[in-house]
Amino acid sequence: MFNFLKKSSSAGERIEPTIERKTGGTASHRDRQRHKLHAQERFAAAKNPRISSNSYFSTGLSIDETLRRDLSRLKAASRKAGEDVAYMKRYFSMVQTHVVGDRGPRLHAEVRGADGELDKTANRAVEKAFASWCKIGVCEISGRMDFISALQLIAKTACQDGDIIIRHISGAPNKFGYAIQLIEADLLDVALNKDLGNGARIKMGVEIDKWGRHVAYHLLTNHPGEHTWRNDSTGKRYIRIPADEIILPFPMFRPGQTRGVPWAHASLLDFHDIGGYRESAMVGSRVAASNMVIYERDPDQDAPEEEEEGDFIFELEPGGAAITPEGYRAKETNFQHHGDSVEGFQKAGLKGAFAGVDVNYSSGANDYEGVSWSSLRQAVLEDREHWKRLQGWFISQVVGAIYQRWLKHALLNGAIEGLHGYDLERCYDAFVFKGRRWQWVDPLKDEQAIGAAMDNFTVNPMDVLSEKGVDIDSMAEGWQQYLDVLGPAMELAKTFGIGKGAKVAAAANKTAPKNEEEGEQ
Repeated sequence: MFNFLKKSSSAGERIEPTIERKTGGTASHRDRQRHKLHAQERFAAAKNPRISSNSYFSTGLSIDETLRRDLSRLKAASRKAGEDVAYMKRYFSMVQTHVVGDRGPRLHAEVRGADGELDKTANRAVEKAFASWCKIGVCEISGRMDFISALQLIAKTACQDGDIIIRHISGAPNKFGYAIQLIEADLLDVALNKDLGNGARIKMGVEIDKWGRHVAYHLLTNHPGEHTWRNDSTGKRYIRIPADEIILPFPMFRPGQTRGVPWAHASLLDFHDIGGYRESAMVGSRVAASNMVIYERDPDQDAPEEEEEGDFIFELEPGGAAITPEGYRAKETNFQHHGDSVEGFQKAGLKGAFAGVDVNYSSGANDYEGVSWSSLRQAVLEDREHWKRLQGWFISQVVGAIYQRWLKHALLNGAIEGLHGYDLERCYDAFVFKGRRWQWVDPLKDEQAIGAAMDNFTVNPMDVLSEKGVDIDSMAEGWQQYLDVLGPAMELAKTFGIGKGAKVAAAANKTAPKNEEEGEQ
């Protein structure tokens, strides 16, 4: 009666590999029974085709044990959805658009001199050199991407696969002596698990110490999905790379996590169900539209003889007429569609799917039907807070780490004008990256609200500019350039009463008090 109380069949079980131990020996009978009991996958999206009856009865597996069992299937499902499901592809695109943007995080160097004041000359030199390194053919070792394109690919891959390998390349063929290499995390073998003793272990290709700190990465010498050729000439299956040479970015899903989880893991089943329901509805509609004429024996007539009048109709033509063969009668099929609402099911499924990735339904599904202005504003603001949170993670784990490694090589190679290797200490942590920001939903009302807040001294103008994504130095420089070019023309226009400045001057003269001489006259 209660299927969820039944034990899973032995057909769904599989033998789990035992973690190798340096001291030798085998696992106890109790451990073997425990692994046998937990043999089913933990993530629902890793099951095929549906959630099993006992999937919601957690048995306390660690996050790494869960990922060891399910990560390969989750990555395959996430990639497949990104290739075939339009909504999933849109989500990946939204991650690239909102986490990285078209310009990427902006560098603000904050190097200070011996007097504690900002060293504007040094800051401009650092920002100029970094912009030069970010160009295509320089920052990425293959020479096919600029830094913004590389960041967009990193964000999309981390979202799709859960993590990505970013390798620091010292001695790269550019004046900075540094570049990055992007590698799929498939080269970290999920099946490589070993106990090294003294608390050190290899988990899913990642070597960690007793504190869980990443020490090294054991990369496969060949991609497991590459079948064109094998380019390994050393005879080794793995190559050990120190953790100092690699960044493996992923948001932490649970404490003690060693590898990343695809971000849409909680939405994959919803996307799969929507696709399956749409397919069944399409098949039902095609069947319902495929009515035909069937000939069957007429029991009220004698069996037909040869060479009787009448022909079997194999194709129907509009307005056509024909004689039914003697002894038969024509019967029309009447296949009926089930009539369920595909739109309603899809909308309900998409709400759950986008809730699983912290994106508002209207934005993710591109469906603004029946959305009011106030609810749209609330949804947009909530989405933006989510994107800003991801921006903070991305800047901390990816952009900042790459910048600091670039800065070290650039200073040692004398690639920053006016700065040298001994300036590394004052430059190393003196920077801020600011993520992209967005236009307001209702610009006029928001600007009016900001103006009122500034008049009441309840807001910091610098915070307002920062929230808008405005670089104060760039804005000041732009205004100076604008006034230098158009200032004379604006003054000339003012003398003729043209332009906003003339209106302001006229209003000021109109409201100004008259002097005594004018009063006497």
